[in-house]
Amino acid sequence: MSGVPSFAFVTFGSANDRRFAGWTAFRDSIRTATALGDSVPVAMPASTSVAPPVGIWRLLASNNRELARSWIVYPDCAAAREDVTRLQSAVSSLAVTVVRGRSATEYGWFATLDGVPVISSGRWFGALSTSAHSAATTLADFAHATV
Repeated sequence: MSGVPSFAFVTFGSANDRRFAGWTAFRDSIRTATALGDSVPVAMPASTSVAPPVGIWRLLASNNRELARSWIVYPDCAAAREDVTRLQSAVSSLAVTVVRGRSATEYGWFATLDGVPVISSGRWFGALSTSAHSAATTLADFAHATV
């Protein structure tokens, strides 16, 4: 097993797929969470309807643990791969916002490029400091992960 993080491209059969609904629910919970510290505007696409199939990317650690996931839905894996390459070249321009969820033990983060969300944490963390550390290390991993 390589020590380098990598991307997994996931395609769902349609926007009605239960796994896609789970991804959407998590993204929406990050979007509506309370920003801690400096706030970054969260812009949603004008239309959230997608035509089947739909795809996302996930950043995986060398042990296959999810580090981050795409904020954006792609029409196919080729479009997701192209956007990952674009984001890797712009990683130093990403702005991170740490957020608190519904409970005092739910902290996550998302990153924006030019004010538009592009990356989110893959899960909730139990502490603010853990979430902030995850964002910093994940973006460092993102920059050199294998596409």
